Amino acid sequence: MRKILNKFILIFILPISVFSQENDFQTWASISASKKIIKKTNLTIKQGVRFRENSSLYSKLFTDLKIKSKYNKHFSFAIGYRFSNDWNKQLELSQKNRFYSDIYYKDKYKKRFLFDARARLQTQGNIEEYAATFRHKSALAYNIPKTKLEPSVALEYFLPFENMLIDKLRYTIGLSHPITKDLDAEIAYRIQQEFYTNNPQTLFIFEGKLAYDF
Repeated sequence: MRKILNKFILIFILPISVFSQENDFQTWASISASKKIIKKTNLTIKQGVRFRENSSLYSKLFTDLKIKSKYNKHFSFAIGYRFSNDWNKQLELSQKNRFYSDIYYKDKYKKRFLFDARARLQTQGNIEEYAATFRHKSALAYNIPKTKLEPSVALEYFLPFENMLIDKLRYTIGLSHPITKDLDAEIAYRIQQEFYTNNPQTLFIFEGKLAYDF
C-alpha cells in the first residue's frame, strides 16, 4: 500500500509543464441524483456547468444520463449519454452529443484506503463529425479516522483513437464529506494539460459537486 501511495505522490510532484502557451482558471460545478431502478442497478442524472476565462464566461452546460450496474464487490459497468452546449472563445455556441461505456474497479486496503479505477470508451461530436477516445482514471482515497472527511488524489489520461497519443492529462486533489445520509459534497482542485495542439492549454480548475442518492 505504501508503494502505491508513493507512486501517486511522485506523479503529483513531477514538473507539470513549462511549455504550455495558454493558462486559464476555470470553475466547474455539478449536481447529480441517483436512484436504484432494479437490483444492483442505478440511474444517475447529472447537471453541470463550467466557466472559463478566469471563471468569467460560460464554457459548457451539460446534462448527463447514466445507468450503472454492479457486477460484484469489485467490478461495475455503466453506459451513458451526455448532451452539452459548448461556447468557444468567440462565444459561438456548438452542441455536442457524447455516448460512453465504463468499466469500474474498486478495492479497499487496510480498511481506510480505497483504490478506484475507471476505464471509459466514448464517442463525442455532432451530426458533422464524431471522434472516439479512450480514457482511464485512477484514484486513491483515504478515510480519516474519527471523521467522515475523505481526501483523495486522482490521475486521468485521454487517448484519442485518431492518433493513439495521450493528448490530455488531469491531476486532481479532492476532499469529500457527507452533508446528510443521502447527500454528499465534494470539492476538488484540478490541473489539466493538453498536448499535440497548436495552442495547448493548462487549466487550473476549482470544482464543486453535490450528489444525492435516493
